[in-house]
Amino acid sequence: MEFFLFLLFLTFFCLVTAVIVYYVKILFFSKKTNYRREELTEIRGDVFRICLDVLESGGNLVYGSGAFLGGALFVWLWSLLGSVLGEKGPGPFEHIFHMPIFFLALFFSFPFLKDAYRGEKYLILAKPTLSGLALGNLAAGAVHYGLDRDLFFLFYLLLVLIQIPVLVFLWNKEPILGMSFEEGNSIYTFEEEEDWGAPSSTDPTSNSGWNEEEDGPFSNEEDDFGLGDDPFRDDFK
Repeated sequence: MEFFLFLLFLTFFCLVTAVIVYYVKILFFSKKTNYRREELTEIRGDVFRICLDVLESGGNLVYGSGAFLGGALFVWLWSLLGSVLGEKGPGPFEHIFHMPIFFLALFFSFPFLKDAYRGEKYLILAKPTLSGLALGNLAAGAVHYGLDRDLFFLFYLLLVLIQIPVLVFLWNKEPILGMSFEEGNSIYTFEEEEDWGAPSSTDPTSNSGWNEEEDGPFSNEEDDFGLGDDPFRDDFK
């Protein structure tokens, strides 16, 4: 039962984080000023693409998913030690074993790992691993708080405020405190240089209607009957 709730909360937090990432992307990180209604309402496909992008690693979904689930299961098992060593209800062991120590350790040590193992393909697992550690910590905390009230609410709220903003920058491929977890020419970026929700087109000259609304729907039509023009052909004169 407890493990089922953990997986349920893990899925929930993954989807909620993807929704936050999407809206932060289009409202703050993109340079657009006008938005279509579909961009703000029809986001299901984009949310699933964001989640899939996190689970991908170097084009290999198996490695990325394994790193994500491995990190999440590790922090869940780690949190169980607080219940074993402590008593029911909020206690020091519960709060210690729910602190995001592994998430913070990987986050702050990544620049040094990146310099030490530059060029190694295993570095691309940092994104799904960090995401699994964060969301696994939040899911485990939600289970323990919901079932036994083992955590104080303000402590759990602090866990959310520490980890979710980092994931928002990480999933949007934006630098965090001056460091980047993904290279600019990474081969596993799901949509390069494209806004989520925009229709894709391989032909840059094709008229997809994406930018037409900014210029007006009739901006490209020729005015055959403007002022000063004669609508009759010379044959009828």
